[in-house]
Amino acid sequence: MSKENKVEYVAGQNEKRERLTGFMMALPAIVLLIAFTVYPLGYLFYRSFLGGSIISKNPKFVGMDNYMALVESEDFHEVLVNTGVYTLITVVLTMVLSIVIAVWLNGKKNKKLNEITQTFIFTPHIISVVSVSTLFLWLMDSKNGFFNAILTALGFEPFTFLSSPDTALFSMSLVMVWKGLGYYVLLIMAALQNIPTSVYEAAEMDDTPALRTFFKITLPMISPTILFTSVVAVIASFKVFDSVSIMTGGGPLNSTNTLVYYIYDYAYNYGKPGQACAAGMVLLFFVVVVTYVQFLVGKKRVHYQ
Repeated sequence: MSKENKVEYVAGQNEKRERLTGFMMALPAIVLLIAFTVYPLGYLFYRSFLGGSIISKNPKFVGMDNYMALVESEDFHEVLVNTGVYTLITVVLTMVLSIVIAVWLNGKKNKKLNEITQTFIFTPHIISVVSVSTLFLWLMDSKNGFFNAILTALGFEPFTFLSSPDTALFSMSLVMVWKGLGYYVLLIMAALQNIPTSVYEAAEMDDTPALRTFFKITLPMISPTILFTSVVAVIASFKVFDSVSIMTGGGPLNSTNTLVYYIYDYAYNYGKPGQACAAGMVLLFFVVVVTYVQFLVGKKRVHYQ
């Protein structure tokens, strides 16, 4: 073997060794991905075509019957509307408030005030959903709640909050906006601090109005972060379960029942796992479609530096 061939052979062996090492390093993650993502999705799809209950040994193949049951169910239609309304309220309020608060904090020169404000805003995010939901269940109680005690003391009528179908979904949405706001504020603040100060100095030299600077400079330059946070917020809103289970149980009158709680309800309370899995496939479909639309819009609206 010539010297050149020997060098090529050694280089090839080193490359194969590096590839094998890389594969072995990635293998645990691949196994976990298959075990906890790929397999559950495959089983969800497969189980959505079967009937029977949770304890059925050999559930029968029913084809599209579970999907047809969803199409014909008025409760499921209401659940879809509730999920859409909840997502719209939480995502819009979260994104608008997080951008406004992040811009306000970024413009403040008082470092101590910023740290205190960020602590107060971010603290709810690290508290468990169960704790937050239990706390607000008491605060919003229509008879003995703290909020209504204040309203009554000020001479106002008690507010229904979670006890009326007209206000329950909106009240629950506000609680979840309050809980998750700090996370999104910190992400957007990080994006704002990466904007070069020279851009703002140039705008100031041109006497550009603050509002025009915000819409023409600030928003375009943090648009990748806004896209990311909006996608995360949408997916999180579709997955809401704990707050529904603790605060309302899907009521009153099915007004706060959302897709994930509906799936749980039909799988474990009504004993219809096939229909629950079909609803799970519908949830997956909506998440994929909405995320795709967000990225599609992002191609035209998002400006990458």
